[in-house]
Amino acid sequence: MFITEANPDTIANLWQRLRSMMARASVVIGALPALAVLTALTRRRHHEIASSIALLEAIVRKLIFVAAAEMRSAEAAGSKHSRLPRLEIITPPSPSWSAGFQPALSAEALAKAEGARSTQPFDPNQPETWRVRFKLAPPRDPMALPESRAPRIRALWGATPPPPPHAPSQPRRLVPSPLRLALRFEALRRAIDDPQSYARRLARVMPRLCRRYERAAERYAIASARPYCRDERDSRLILDVMSLALIAAPLFVNSS
Repeated sequence: MFITEANPDTIANLWQRLRSMMARASVVIGALPALAVLTALTRRRHHEIASSIALLEAIVRKLIFVAAAEMRSAEAAGSKHSRLPRLEIITPPSPSWSAGFQPALSAEALAKAEGARSTQPFDPNQPETWRVRFKLAPPRDPMALPESRAPRIRALWGATPPPPPHAPSQPRRLVPSPLRLALRFEALRRAIDDPQSYARRLARVMPRLCRRYERAAERYAIASARPYCRDERDSRLILDVMSLALIAAPLFVNSS
């Protein structure tokens, strides 16, 4: 039963282990301002940093996934007509994951900080002002076709009109790989600071995705880090959060 496995002590312990892993990764990655101003990295150094970040991202996504499942469970308990599995909520009104990690700032302070970041120019020496957003990376429906390959509706009479002209694309500004890594790590830090907003978003997105692709929640739960990385100090953390996410996955499949 999900509520038996995902008790507050378990969630709190996973968040604490994640914070410890984050601290170890910070030592490997070094200061973000120094990383952000580099123009290039050796292949070995790039792999070392990228794999450390990818492992943390995979773990954070699964913990956010579990928090989103708890939100769905709470909605099911409060709705008589919900088709979700009913679970007995034995935790306090606040989500159990909040016991594992307390945001550094209040919701109002975080909102003000986000507003300030949107108006400030990029300053590599102040990561807290960077405009970043953590990617939840939900799985794609393998049966969905991209727009370029979708079938076209032809005119029933007369000649088929030509496709509308494409607007000229703006040249993409290339971001150096060290800066991309620094931005990802800062986004990761903010997701750990405020997982609730990401859990709310995933709680909305995942049920819709599961209606189109039933295995979406399961795929999300078992997604591994790429490139692969192993933290020798806590090699079981990714397995523990994956197991918990697999227990939570069915909550999204039969949602209304």
